[in-house]
Amino acid sequence: MSLMTDDVKAEVQQFLDGLDKPVTVHVHAVAGNPASDAVEELWRDLSAINPKVVVAVKAERPEPLAPETADDLESVVTTFSVDGDDTGIRYLGFPGGHEFGPMLQTLRDLSTDTPPELSAAARDYLSQLTRPLHLEVFVTPT
Repeated sequence: MSLMTDDVKAEVQQFLDGLDKPVTVHVHAVAGNPASDAVEELWRDLSAINPKVVVAVKAERPEPLAPETADDLESVVTTFSVDGDDTGIRYLGFPGGHEFGPMLQTLRDLSTDTPPELSAAARDYLSQLTRPLHLEVFVTPT
């Protein structure tokens, strides 16, 4: 059984038709965790829609990236690599609901080497950083 309806699959297929390079999706599963099973199923469905989405299920937890702690990574973690290089992008938990669209956009941007659209002010701010910046994005409908 798929987590997506046929209509959603058709929309996703159209959205992912422009993928260029394969993107490996590393699902760092938690044994016996229903969210892990659902995330793996979702990525396998996406891989069936477009084979440039390559799924690799990992039993080991990823290393925390400062300032993360191991407790931050207690649920399923999804990481991405392109051409064998880790992108540093992580999704914690199930990327459904409002997270689904941005996650698909991230996948397409990684595959097509499309840099994020940033304002001139944001680019200027980022160019002046002298140390790593940890950025967390939370998605909520409220």
